[in-house]
Amino acid sequence: MASFESNEINAVEVDNVRFETVASTRVLTIPEAKRGVFTSVQLGIRITNNTQKPFYFSSNVYSMFPEMIAPDGQVLVTGLHSERINPPIESDYMLVASEKSVTFVCDAFLFWIQNRKKKRDQKLNFNIPFPSDDIYAFRPVYPGLYQFRFKYRNSREGMEEYNNWIEPTILQTILENIWTGEVLTPLVDIQLVEPSA
Repeated sequence: MASFESNEINAVEVDNVRFETVASTRVLTIPEAKRGVFTSVQLGIRITNNTQKPFYFSSNVYSMFPEMIAPDGQVLVTGLHSERINPPIESDYMLVASEKSVTFVCDAFLFWIQNRKKKRDQKLNFNIPFPSDDIYAFRPVYPGLYQFRFKYRNSREGMEEYNNWIEPTILQTILENIWTGEVLTPLVDIQLVEPSA
């Protein structure tokens, strides 16, 4: 796993819980337009529990919604691509003790996709897959300075239905101790650059 430096500018605190946007690198070189060639970066959220109570936080795809702002200031539209609906499972929830931190990280990939009908038509894509086979995709992207963050949210609503995937006594413990709320993590700059000659 890559190391992430703490940066006060990339942190926001809500009810004594601190949220940071983390990136393993801020400059991504655009890969060659060849099949199987990509550039990767780790993106995520570091959560620090500064309360006196332990809380559960979720790393599920539905808790971490990525947002990207293009160089022209427009928020890029992303879609969630999934072969099936992936409900949260027990390993998606992490108990964070008082004064402790957890970092949820996703490996993101910058790569080219070729149009099946027009072989010369290629688009640069930025995909963020989650372990559950769900993928957030931004496309097309171009060289330039982007800004990135997550909308992070947890809610108890509908969680009672997870007892088919999470053992009921564990689910009850999570329900009683889950941090609930919604926060936008601070924006970080991500520069997409052409490869040097």
